[in-house]
Amino acid sequence: MAKNRRRNRGRQLVTLVPKPVGVGFVVVVSLALVYLWMGHKCSQYSEEKKQLEAQCDELDHEIVREETKWNAMKGAEQLDSLLVRNGLLMVYPNAAQIVRVGGASHGLPAGASALAGTDAARGATRVAGVRSGR
Repeated sequence: MAKNRRRNRGRQLVTLVPKPVGVGFVVVVSLALVYLWMGHKCSQYSEEKKQLEAQCDELDHEIVREETKWNAMKGAEQLDSLLVRNGLLMVYPNAAQIVRVGGASHGLPAGASALAGTDAARGATRVAGVRSGR
């Protein structure tokens, strides 16, 4: 056995850096790389967020423009001009054309038939017929 001990002494591993220092260096380098990677991802996400916020602002402005167009199209003057352009003549119905739904049992005031075509009775009446002006 004495021979084996002598032979193994010559094969000892020579290290330039002690093992704990090497492990510490690897850990520090790994943490630095993770820090740099996370910083890069954060900057990517912030750029993406800026683009999405700009797109959201643009869509908000488009919504406002479309609402303005819609409100202009559904105005009374615009509807009247469309009716004239398409040859439709709309008038209030006569008493024979009014169909009552429910009557006094559904909250209509007494004498509701005299209110035909007014705002008070409009919710409970159905107007039949639109005459074409063509």
